[in-house]
Parts: sequence; structure tokens; C-alpha cells
Amino acid sequence: MLNHWRQPSDIRWHEVLKTQGEDATLARLVIPLQVIDELDRQKYGPKKSDLARKAATAIRFLERAFKDTSLGQAVRLHADATLEVWVDNLHPETGARVLTDDIGMRLRARARRMGLKVGRLPGDHRKKGTALDEAPQQ
Repeated sequence: MLNHWRQPSDIRWHEVLKTQGEDATLARLVIPLQVIDELDRQKYGPKKSDLARKAATAIRFLERAFKDTSLGQAVRLHADATLEVWVDNLHPETGARVLTDDIGMRLRARARRMGLKVGRLPGDHRKKGTALDEAPQQ
């Protein structure tokens, strides 16, 4: 999501959740530490690759967002959303939803051992020029 969608601070999360049948006044956006590790690996890919550029941009955004916080501390993006890094495992009792366009991630999140709800952002939040521009919404 961080590579192919607008930055989390540019999205009105209350509106996104409302379109998915959720009536939350505050979206608590949680990024597993594993995702940050993956972005770090991607940013060191081929220097001129689109993925490396997007991963580096996402990492810079996260560095700015969390520059004055401790690990696990939430930062307020705007009135309807906070952002934090999660170092523990996600589980259904937390009320967590996995937001991704990655089919493998969606399947793993819905699997019996995790049992998490999954969601996708509406297409108008996608960064322009990604391969996903052509992908049909499911």
C-alpha cells in the first residue's frame, strides 16, 4: 500500500472506512515492523527501478512522521487518523484490518490462523503511473 497509494496523511480515512461499512471516527493505522523491513530491502533494489524509488519515498515519509516518537507511539496524521509502527503480531482480537492490494497478503490475513478482515483502498487513492492503474478492482 505504501508503494502504490497516496501517502497515509493524504487520505481521509473516515470516508474510506465509511465506504467499507465501518463507522469509525478515528482510523488507527498500524504498520507492522516487517513492512518497514521490506521497504528497506526494496529501496536498495535497482537504483532506477520504479519500486526502489517508491520504497525510498515511503521510507522518507515514515522517517518524517516518526522522527519525534518512540517505537510503538502513535502520531496524529490529521483529525481522523493516527499512524504507528506495530512490533507485535496482529490478531483478530485487536480489531485490526489488513489494507493491501497484494493477493498473497490478503489470503494470509484471511487464513484460519490469522482470521483478520481485509480491505482495499478505493482506486482514486492510488498513485498515478503504477501497474495497478490498469488492474480491475475486485
